[in-house]
Amino acid sequence: IVSLAITDLLLGLLVLPFSAFYELTNEWPLSSTLCNIYMSLDVMLCTASILNLFMISLDRYFAVTTPLRYSQLVTTSRVTVGLVVIWIVSLMVSFLPI
Repeated sequence: IVSLAITDLLLGLLVLPFSAFYELTNEWPLSSTLCNIYMSLDVMLCTASILNLFMISLDRYFAVTTPLRYSQLVTTSRVTVGLVVIWIVSLMVSFLPI
């Protein structure tokens, strides 16, 4: 949940102000390099947010369907690996194409 909160906070701070400005003026006032960074951040943070929600739903699924084995299935190391995978996939989807 903390990863999702950080993702959404960064999205609100780094992406949404530029999106709102672009929607109001219909022009991009900054350089093309900053446009590419803006687009990549948008894709990365949206992807990370979706993947965080997916992992939270998996966690809740395991908690409901296998409550007695939940502590064996969901360990700190597995959660850490899941978070690392979320951020690596998000980075690869967004910044590698540029």
